[in-house]
Amino acid sequence: MTVRINDILEAVSSYVPEPDRRLIEKAYVFSARVHQGQTRLSGEPYLNHPLEVTWIIAQMRLDVVAVTVALLHDTIEDSLTTVDDIRAGFGEDVALLVDGLTKISKINFRSHEEHQAENFRKMILAMSKDLRILLIKLADRLHNMRTLEFHGRGAQKRIATETLEIYAPLANRLGIHWMQIELEELSLRYIDPEGYATLKGKLDATAREKEPYIEEVMQRIGSELDKAGINDAETRGRIKHIYSVYQKLKRQGISFENIYDVLGIRIIVNTVAECYEALGIIHSLWKPIQFRIKDFIAMPKENMYQSLHTTVFGPQGERIEIQIRTRDMDYIANEGIAAHWLYKGGAPISEHDGEKFSWLRQLLEWQSELTDPKEVLQSVKIDLYPEDVYVFTPKGDVKCFPVGATPLDFAYSVHTQLGNQCMGAKVNGKIVPLRYKLKSGDVIEILRSSKQHPSKDWLRIAKTSRARTKIRSWLRTQEHEQSLALGREILEKRIKGQHLKKAIDLEDLAQQFSLKTADDLFAAIGFGRISVNQVLHRIEPEEVKITPRAPQPPPKPKTESSGITVRGEEDLLVRFARCCRPIPGDEVLGFITRGRGITVHRADCPYILDADAQRLIPVEWEQGPAVSHEIEFSVICDDKPGMLGSITAVIGALDINITKVKAHSLPSGNSICRFRVMVKNLKELQVLFDNVKKLGGVERIERESAS
Repeated sequence: MTVRINDILEAVSSYVPEPDRRLIEKAYVFSARVHQGQTRLSGEPYLNHPLEVTWIIAQMRLDVVAVTVALLHDTIEDSLTTVDDIRAGFGEDVALLVDGLTKISKINFRSHEEHQAENFRKMILAMSKDLRILLIKLADRLHNMRTLEFHGRGAQKRIATETLEIYAPLANRLGIHWMQIELEELSLRYIDPEGYATLKGKLDATAREKEPYIEEVMQRIGSELDKAGINDAETRGRIKHIYSVYQKLKRQGISFENIYDVLGIRIIVNTVAECYEALGIIHSLWKPIQFRIKDFIAMPKENMYQSLHTTVFGPQGERIEIQIRTRDMDYIANEGIAAHWLYKGGAPISEHDGEKFSWLRQLLEWQSELTDPKEVLQSVKIDLYPEDVYVFTPKGDVKCFPVGATPLDFAYSVHTQLGNQCMGAKVNGKIVPLRYKLKSGDVIEILRSSKQHPSKDWLRIAKTSRARTKIRSWLRTQEHEQSLALGREILEKRIKGQHLKKAIDLEDLAQQFSLKTADDLFAAIGFGRISVNQVLHRIEPEEVKITPRAPQPPPKPKTESSGITVRGEEDLLVRFARCCRPIPGDEVLGFITRGRGITVHRADCPYILDADAQRLIPVEWEQGPAVSHEIEFSVICDDKPGMLGSITAVIGALDINITKVKAHSLPSGNSICRFRVMVKNLKELQVLFDNVKKLGGVERIERESAS
């Protein structure tokens, strides 16, 4: 169906009494004029895109301003139109929203990962001003996903992955269930086309096969509800949507035939009391499965979702998931925030509504404390994880956390100081360690001590971005203070030992090293960035006599010992990290290790991602004689005789030395072979991987960290 402006006007008129049709028509004419001559990759006129986005917004029953903005959302980005033009033609409200949408996508980024992080940061800032910006952005992404087949394969996978990781979880958080399902299914279609096609075929076949069975079960339920006096109840049969089944297959490592609860039935009644009565009737008909009963009516999700869930052994022993909810709950479950549209009639946000969307304020607060784009992206992925646990404070207040959260996350959610002094917790009256994973229904009481302080190990325990940010902040402050004190003590002792005749201007000395203050100089010495001898060399030679070092054997040439240059520094000890085993050709970063020089890591090493940014230093590979480096990799292959010998033969043919090999069978029927070899650079390693992949029976080959 081709959307026309009259379709949009009719849709808006169905839910807005006397809408400002002139404003919408004016926006349509303006958009048609500025997009004239522009086409999409499909070859269709560009105007079709804003019309389709606006149709989605109208189907969500948003207000006239949102509909107007949807028509104009690309005018600034894709034409010579300015914000002032929009303001002059359509008013301040429309201009602010169009400008907010433009800022989300009109930034130049240095890498794909930074693109996602910075893009999402702008989106959060936009949300804080007006939530309609996010809703229109989601509609824009949905239509782009619907037309993704016209992009190249690389772009398809990148856009689909971003959609699955960022936009689908946002739709879930806003409670727009239908949009979440469509975004997930469209994303899966392009991320794993073969897996998607195979699974869709099996689900469609199951739906056809099970249709009579589901019809029989629904009739039985309807009959029993009628007997109990629950009138006007509605039952709907369904097969679980494809992405949820796909996730279960990947997560549990099982086949489609071993999934027993793909069938689902939804019961819609009039009142909350009828929901619980219907649940009792279902359990009297069929035996419920333990631990599969969930009450989201008494404990709604943060996105306002309410429903009773149970899984039962239905007729013939088939597992059936049943959801029971009122009609209002069903509407909210599908439409989310659109069902409680906050801008209808210009009504202000109530305190109650503000509590419902407190997670938006939390995201805004957390992202404002982060400076590294990778860290922003990581926190977004963590905090948008759709499975939550609900715990109680000692006073009975409910707090929500992502699955895997610990007492540390709870403590930091209450107060930063409580988190910093957390030494343990009582859960349901029993003392538990900090690594304890919170479970729904737990009552949490934090144990604190003024002598307790955060440690680096806490970063591996905490799961929420708020807790991890606060821990990093405390560690960074403490390390700076310790380094400052250490550097001052070292430098003052050495200067005192020189018996200088005149005072030294430390502020001037700091500026010679491009530092602002003497304290900065002390901290740099304490961190190991600047040596004491480097500082003393800057003082007049006749004034200072440098204490000679003990005789040392002549150093080996740098190109043979490390192959690494530290930018702007000389005579620094360099060693390679065993956690990631970098080799020439890898992107690398240096980490200043107090007393041990520079440790070189791969730029994507998890240790570096969690490291203090102040202790990172740029390094690069030198050109020089090739030196062999030890790395590890694993091969997943068929478990058959001669497989290990074939792989070692390929390695030997490339004249690469094997220092360690280990192999064992996997439950899946495959075998995993782990090798430790000596290679000169990334290019040689890639040739090795390419040759091993050519062997029959090899499924996957991956580089590993040290064990």
